[in-house]
Amino acid sequence: MFLHNLPFISIFHKCKTIKQFKEAHSQLVIRGLNHPPASLRPIISFSALDPSGDTNYAILLLLFRTCLASPVFLFNTVIRGLARSHGRGTFAPSSLLVLNRMAELNLTPNNFTFTFLFQGCSNFCTFDLGRQFHGMLVKNSLEMDVFIRNSVIQFYSVCGEMDDARRVFDESDEIDVVSWNSMINGYARNGHMSEALDMFDKMPKRNNVSWNSVLGALTKFGFLDDAYRLFVEMPRRSLVSWVVMISGCAQNGRPKEALALFREMLSLQQEPNSAILVSVLSACSHLGALHHGNWVYAYIEQKHVKIDSILSAALIDLYAKCGIIDLAMQVFGSTKKKCVSTYTAAISGLAMNGRSKEALQLFEAMKAEGISPDSISYIAVLSACSHEGWVDKGFHYFNSMSDVCGIKPELDHYACMVDLLGRAGLLEEAERFVASMPIKPDSAIWGALLGACRVHGNAEMGQRVGNLLIHSDQNHDGHYILLSNIYAESMKGEDAEEVRKTMRKRKVKRVPGYSLIELDGVVHEFLAGDRSHEKTGKVYHAWDEIVSEIKKFGYNAETRGVVFDVEEEEKETLVGYHSEKLALAFGFMSTKPGSLIRIVKNIRICSDCHSAFKLISKVFRRKIAVRDRKRYHHFEDGHCSCMDYW
Repeated sequence: MFLHNLPFISIFHKCKTIKQFKEAHSQLVIRGLNHPPASLRPIISFSALDPSGDTNYAILLLLFRTCLASPVFLFNTVIRGLARSHGRGTFAPSSLLVLNRMAELNLTPNNFTFTFLFQGCSNFCTFDLGRQFHGMLVKNSLEMDVFIRNSVIQFYSVCGEMDDARRVFDESDEIDVVSWNSMINGYARNGHMSEALDMFDKMPKRNNVSWNSVLGALTKFGFLDDAYRLFVEMPRRSLVSWVVMISGCAQNGRPKEALALFREMLSLQQEPNSAILVSVLSACSHLGALHHGNWVYAYIEQKHVKIDSILSAALIDLYAKCGIIDLAMQVFGSTKKKCVSTYTAAISGLAMNGRSKEALQLFEAMKAEGISPDSISYIAVLSACSHEGWVDKGFHYFNSMSDVCGIKPELDHYACMVDLLGRAGLLEEAERFVASMPIKPDSAIWGALLGACRVHGNAEMGQRVGNLLIHSDQNHDGHYILLSNIYAESMKGEDAEEVRKTMRKRKVKRVPGYSLIELDGVVHEFLAGDRSHEKTGKVYHAWDEIVSEIKKFGYNAETRGVVFDVEEEEKETLVGYHSEKLALAFGFMSTKPGSLIRIVKNIRICSDCHSAFKLISKVFRRKIAVRDRKRYHHFEDGHCSCMDYW
């Protein structure tokens, strides 16, 4: 009844959902009530632009109206909606259908029409279609205002056609800061950082978008020094710029710089958002900086920051990577709304800390809760199987990825399986598995097999795989070191030295092994044979005393991996001052007897250090937690949580 009492325009203004719009419109049609084109604006706008709308319905209204006097803005509204909501497969035919209807009605597309068309081509990277639209502009001699020009530049940039984008930019009489930003973003997106920086330097006027675009690109591609230089030069740092820099450092292996920036941000009375806190927690996780992580957690609680699933996952990851898995699981248990990232962080943490059985149980519990695992979840599960040598279980989960969950295995999953087979000593099976892969194996997969060859003493396969690696991936230092060690342990010292010579000839720098230990909020770093620490003399003296004591209980340095032709006593010196040993000695002299010592390494712990630490934990009754590149080793009373399987 309300239809008779309200003007036609008011009818649609009363509607709140697409269902109500359609019902009202059908009543207008059925009752033959007059509704000129202007009255359709609310329903077309809602159908085309609202997330709950129906763009196809808006198109039908334009195509099948009996009144032909539809204004251009209605067609522009529908094209704008198409640019937002439709996928690549439907945007092209739908937009062409609308344009054809405009031609039938003798309606001329205006600047807004083409702006929205190019936005759609950018969003869905429909290059051929965008090229056609650009041709229409040129052919019909239509004047491009700054909005169309920026849309065209953006379109070519997104599609990676930077020469075309630069041509439009250079031929423009009127360009603004958006034009410059589009070019900078385009160059940066396509990895042309020198061109992006050159454009940035030439900009007559910059805004926050300009600065953040360059910073984001520099951090994405690992140019952190350049990014920091520009960050310092910024006239005014926005919250986004802090997010970009802190997350960039955290994600590119510069955790100390991330924490330093965070402290600077707080000193300037800037409030961090959730994204920054997640990045800072990630930096703390990388360093094993429990003190810093606890401070961040306290800050979160003090400021009443909402702990969403992402922040919860970051906290779980922090405590797991600091070896405090019980606290990590407390955070997991207190998380009210768990998602796949929360579960995955907990599963990975349990596996890393030698609790693989619980990791698999939690994985099954996640599925029972109706939460579907993702590809990262399966990496955590396969890692749990690898740490325990559960080959059959590993293949069960690997096969269920695609059979049950429809997840196509990626290189990381194949690497986990090669690692699983390699750790279990099934080297021939691992090699056959690599040969059967439907995708080309990368250096990480061959590297996992090479590492297994060294652990299990398969010199023949190790030499074959190692030589393949140093020819295909010539800049990775680890492959040379592994192959050299395999030769050395096979009593082929000349071959080992030849590998080292090749490494030097190619100017491949060896990434040094280092160990970190946090004491009283300060992270101390040690290298093998390091003498740069301010307490070097005391550290070496402390380690010598420790060695003297554990030798009474049968400790003998393992020197089989030392390449050089030197006396056995000298070999003991070479392995005797590995970075984790110096960090442990520093921990001994700096902490109370009986307290836990936590150490973080960037490479795999060697067998000599592993044996020494087991004895130390028993002789001195100290708990020692060492996180190496793959997992945590919890030493207690002469035993390790890895059960000597790593």
